[in-house]
Amino acid sequence: MRAHLVGLALLLCLGWGMIIVVGGAARAGPRQDIDALPAAPPPLRNPGLECTEGYYDPEGVVGNVPNGWRGLILSDPLRAPRVNSTRVLVTGSCDPNDNSRHIERLEGSDSWIFRAKDLETRPEPGKPFDGLLYQQVAVTPDVAYSVSAWLLSLCGGTAADCPDGYYIAKMLGVDPNGGADPLAPSVLWVEDRRSHVEAGWANLRLGFTAQAITTTLFVRLNSPFQWHGNHGFIDAVSIIQAPTARFVALPDQVATATIPVQWEGDLGPDIPAIPGGTYRLYFDVEARQGTDGPWQPWLEGQPAGNALFWAGVASVPRDFYFRVRARAEQPPAPPAGAWPNHRYPGVWVESGPVTVLPLDLPYREFLPTIER
Repeated sequence: MRAHLVGLALLLCLGWGMIIVVGGAARAGPRQDIDALPAAPPPLRNPGLECTEGYYDPEGVVGNVPNGWRGLILSDPLRAPRVNSTRVLVTGSCDPNDNSRHIERLEGSDSWIFRAKDLETRPEPGKPFDGLLYQQVAVTPDVAYSVSAWLLSLCGGTAADCPDGYYIAKMLGVDPNGGADPLAPSVLWVEDRRSHVEAGWANLRLGFTAQAITTTLFVRLNSPFQWHGNHGFIDAVSIIQAPTARFVALPDQVATATIPVQWEGDLGPDIPAIPGGTYRLYFDVEARQGTDGPWQPWLEGQPAGNALFWAGVASVPRDFYFRVRARAEQPPAPPAGAWPNHRYPGVWVESGPVTVLPLDLPYREFLPTIER
């Protein structure tokens, strides 16, 4: 017993949050509420942004928008970007068999392109722009969903000569309330400012819980700087029911310096049905002390399992909180799996407090005093 406690004392010096044991066996149990969920993914229209599905010229947009989607320009309308089917722009038609010229796309035969006004026309080529495509999708309230989309930005065109500090922001947004205003405070956004040299086609994704019978997806290209050649592409949008995560038998309190944490989850009904998919379930776990501090990463990319969280020794009771998120990804990457290689994150699931009680006096005898 003494040798065991001396070992704990050495670990204590490294601070709270250390991983003591990680379980390696998968424990993805069945989703408890699976029977109550719809059997099919939400009916996203024209997810591949194909001109073969049709397109139209909406008011307020210079160019055309794919059927199933709406277009919106958020920047100065006098400097509005040119929005088009990439295939129609490049070849002059929507013939999917016309391979006479390169069509920049990720899947299918088409993508959608946003080009800055006066792309290469002096004296001010590449006017700033901020534009998006959006779509309202039927969902089930209180159900978690994953959204994934692919975007490509070329700041300075293919020459990649954008000045330091300049960028084109690739953005994916979701309004869980189903509103059509991309600037509403309810909209959740993820953003990628990397150039095409750094990222190429970039996958943006997020998880959310639907709050209404519809949710709104926004796929956005924001080019805030005037620079020649600025343009970007949107392709391959997907929305499915998210993978789920949950804690198992998390204690309300412990009288030791470690907290046993166990987690499991499920891919959900949609991901296993993806043709050719090789999706596996991974989990991220974060922790914090009290309710005011920031969440701290603890475990990333773990299978279902368990670990001991090192909370340290306290002279008074302390509360710790945990949250876990599932994500579905394909190892190895395509061509072994489904294409496009969408990644699907779930939503964070938070625990209640776990109270760490002061250790009994016989145990304190072997533990050093830590100033905090």
